[in-house]
Amino acid sequence: MAKTCDVLIIGGGAAGCVLAARLSEDAGTRVVLVEAGRDTPPGAVPDDIRDTFPVSYFNPDYFWPGLTAAANVGTPQAPYSQARVMGGGSSVMGMWALRGMPGDYDAWRDAGAVGWGWEDVLPAFRRLERDLDFDGPLHGKDGPIPVRRHPRAAWPRFVTALVEACERRQLPARDDANADFADGTFPVPFANTEEGRVSSAIGYLTDAVRRRPNLDILSGAIATRLLLEGRRAVGAEIRRGGRLETIRAAEVIVSAGGIHSPALLMRSGIGPAEELKRLGIAPRVDCAGVGRGLQNHCVVNLATWLAPEARQSSAVRTYGVACARVSSLVEGAVPGDLHLQFMAKLGAYAHGDRLGMVGAALYAPVSRGVVALRSPDPDVPPVVDFRFLSDPLDRIRMRKAVALGLDLLLDPAVSPTHGDIFLVVPSSLARRLNRPSPRNRLLSAVIAAMLDGPDPVRRYALSRVGQKIDLEAMASEELDALLDHVMPVFHPTGTCAMGATDDPAAVTDADCRVRGVGGLRVIDASIMPVIPRANTCIPTMMVAEHAAARIKAERAGRIERAA
Repeated sequence: MAKTCDVLIIGGGAAGCVLAARLSEDAGTRVVLVEAGRDTPPGAVPDDIRDTFPVSYFNPDYFWPGLTAAANVGTPQAPYSQARVMGGGSSVMGMWALRGMPGDYDAWRDAGAVGWGWEDVLPAFRRLERDLDFDGPLHGKDGPIPVRRHPRAAWPRFVTALVEACERRQLPARDDANADFADGTFPVPFANTEEGRVSSAIGYLTDAVRRRPNLDILSGAIATRLLLEGRRAVGAEIRRGGRLETIRAAEVIVSAGGIHSPALLMRSGIGPAEELKRLGIAPRVDCAGVGRGLQNHCVVNLATWLAPEARQSSAVRTYGVACARVSSLVEGAVPGDLHLQFMAKLGAYAHGDRLGMVGAALYAPVSRGVVALRSPDPDVPPVVDFRFLSDPLDRIRMRKAVALGLDLLLDPAVSPTHGDIFLVVPSSLARRLNRPSPRNRLLSAVIAAMLDGPDPVRRYALSRVGQKIDLEAMASEELDALLDHVMPVFHPTGTCAMGATDDPAAVTDADCRVRGVGGLRVIDASIMPVIPRANTCIPTMMVAEHAAARIKAERAGRIERAA
C-alpha cells in the first residue's frame, strides 16, 4: 500500500512525538509519524509506563531486541537498552528533567551549529516545560511537559546525609539545577506529576493532536531503508505486520535516536563509502561522519544496603531525589563535568527498597566512539562501541568522581545509614531481579528478608546481588581498577552531528539537513555536536522544538537557510 505525505517522521521517540505535534499544527501539512514499537495513546498508556518509578525500564517488550554495546576499549559487548515504544526513552527512563548548562549549547554554536547557542535554544526549553516550582525568564509555565521536584523534607535520610556531607565539602545546597549552574547539590527535576509519568507521547500526542486530519500515526512499523532518487530522499520502505509498504514524502525526517538514526542512513547508502561497500551496500552519498562522534555519559554505581530508618518512603516513588554537580578542576575540563546521583530505591520489588546507591558519573566526556553496521539486514543490530575513557582526560576525571563517591559514603555521618559497599554492573542480581516475573518478585522478597536479617545473612545476600568493594585494601591501583566497571547510561549522542560546511565530520547542517541529500533531515540526539551535561531526554525534546520552529519559520519565508 503506497502512501504519500508532506513530512514523514521516522521514529516516535522523545524527538519524533514533538515534531509530529508541532509540524502538524499547520493544517496544510500532511504528517505521517512511524514508530517501530507499540503506541501509548491516551486512555491506553500501560501501567508500567505511567508509573512515576521507571518500572517500564525492566520490561523487554519496550526495547530493541539483541542490541549490545562495548563500554571501554577492548571490553566485550554487553546488552544495551534502547527504547522501541512510542515516546522512546521518555517512556521508559527515569524522567530526570535536566537541561544541561549554557556552555553546552554555546559549544554547539561554536562547532558550526549557527542558531543553537544557549540564548537561541532557551525559548524552546521554555516552550516544552510547565515548571511547577519555579517561574521567571528561565522557565516555562504553559508547556506540555510538567517539571517538579521533591522537597528536601521528603528526602530519605540516606540522601539527606549525603547532601549534608557534600555541603561540608563546599558543595552548597541549591534549589534549581536548570537555572543555577554553579557546583552544588540539587533536588532532581522530574518530568512527571504525582499521578504519573509524562512522556513526549503523553505530553505532545494528546487526544486533540491525534484527531488532526493531517496527522497519521503508524506503530509497529519498522523503517527498513530510505528511498532515494538520485541524491534526494523521497520516502521510506516500512515493514508493518510482516508486509512492506512504501511511504513517499516531500521531506523525510529521521528521528530514530543516537544508535538507529545513523544505522538507517547507512543501510540506505548514506555513510562512509568504503565501509558500506564492504557490507555490499552501494554508497549513494559518501558521508564519513555518519556513525562517528558517538558520545555518552558513563557511570560507576556504588551501591549499599540501607538501614531501615534511612530508606525512601513509599510515598516518594521516583528513582533518585537529589544529585550533585561538581567541577573536577582538571586542566582542560569544563565546569560541572562530574555528577553524583543519590538514590535510595533501586527497584520496584522488595529488594530495591533496601538498597541505595551513589552513581559517580562523567557528564562532559571527551572520548568518542562509533556506531557501525554488522549487516545491511535491518534485523541485525548495529555495532556500538562507546570507547569510554579512551581519552586520558576522561580517565583522570572519572577517577575523581569515583573517589568522591566513596569519600561521601565513608563520611562519619553517612556511614551509619548504610552497610557494605558493592558494585552494581549489568549482570548483577540486583538488576536482574527487577525484570518483571512472578519468580523475580518471589526471589526479591527472599533477598529482602535476608538483607534485613543478621549481619552474616545480610553479607551473604549482598555478595549475591553485587560485587563487594574491599575498602580496607583500596589503594590507588584498586581504585583505578573500578574504572574497568564503568557502565554506559542511555544517552547516546553525536552520530549525525551538526557542524560547519567545512567540517568533514559533520553530517547535518544547522537546519538539521543531511549534507549532500535533498529532502532529508535528522532531528534527535544524534545531531548534538557535544553531549550536554544533563540526562538527554529534555535536551532532545528541546532539539525537536527548536528544529520544528526553524522549519516552520523557513517555510513561512522568515529566515534564510543556514550556511
